[in-house]
Amino acid sequence: MNPQMDAVQERAQRQLGALEDVHGQLARLRATGLGDGGRVRVEVDGNGTLLELELLPGAGGGKGPRLAEEIVGAAVRAATDVFARRAQIMQEFCGEFEALTDVAGTEPVDLVRPVP
Repeated sequence: MNPQMDAVQERAQRQLGALEDVHGQLARLRATGLGDGGRVRVEVDGNGTLLELELLPGAGGGKGPRLAEEIVGAAVRAATDVFARRAQIMQEFCGEFEALTDVAGTEPVDLVRPVP
């Protein structure tokens, strides 16, 4: 290959590495929310999807509507936490990816010949 194509390939490899890294971070994201003095515990993934629900004896004080409120409240707290962490990961990624795609200082190269 030529040096320009080598540079394009190297940049693409770095970009792919950054994408794989952020994908892994997002896939591993988890958050826990508590309610009713710790008697309600929920775990959500990076999308806010409920993964786990744990109810200890006495949760909701034996009242269905109160238990429902405690579950929803714990889930909202967990989702809020995970979304904040997700936003931070994405903000860092965008800065990193922008640096990886920056071609400032290089002259445009016409790598494709026009069709006659």
